[in-house]
Amino acid sequence: MYSVINMDLVASRNIKARPLLQKKLHNYIEKVNMECKDILLAPITITLGDEWQIVLKKPGKSYYMVEKFQKFLAEEKIAIYAGIGIGTISTEIYKDTRLMDGECFIKAREALNISKDENRFYSKRLNSKKNRIYFNGEEIDFLNNIETLPTFKEVAVTYEKDEDYFLSINSIVNTIIENNEVLKSKITDKQLEIIKLYEKYGSYNNIIKEKEHLTKASISQKLNDSSYFVIKNNNFMIELLIELYCNIREGN
Repeated sequence: MYSVINMDLVASRNIKARPLLQKKLHNYIEKVNMECKDILLAPITITLGDEWQIVLKKPGKSYYMVEKFQKFLAEEKIAIYAGIGIGTISTEIYKDTRLMDGECFIKAREALNISKDENRFYSKRLNSKKNRIYFNGEEIDFLNNIETLPTFKEVAVTYEKDEDYFLSINSIVNTIIENNEVLKSKITDKQLEIIKLYEKYGSYNNIIKEKEHLTKASISQKLNDSSYFVIKNNNFMIELLIELYCNIREGN
């Protein structure tokens, strides 16, 4: 199982100083290629215009990669579309991702197109205009698979089975992603500033040493008001669920 992530800039034609942004993006891609070489199957490739493609050998890190680019482009006040496709590769492995093909590439392209569909009223896949991220792969029934796991053998799982009801791992992943994206859209600039400090220094005390005008109470309030720890936990759950998805697909 591999993950392909296709990303594109939102309203790229309206971006001022577009060539400068493209140069910054290319430089950042080179940086990520170095930082994340352990999880990348091949270097990140610019594909079409302002679109780029990431192929991961560790699919669980898919949303993590999306967030890296979200944070980078947030500095430029630019949002992205992202389609995550999970599946197999039918060709040889190449350094240029454009030379590869297979299920995960097809699913990623479908997912990107879904993420770009702005008409959410009729969409059965995306509900909020705040969400431009979509996970796509062969549908896997969560309930039937979860009942076979050893850890659930002693747990009484009761639910009304409906012939028209199908709970997939895919739908759970996408629901958590959508909830996360809505939460992230509500983060204020001041909250974002504290989040950056917390991620840089790692603790309240370390932040205060560098920024003496801040207090533990003010830091804690802004982190909690931003739902920072809820978002972090959602990220962890997304990673675990994608790993579970891949394990089931691989027969483990």
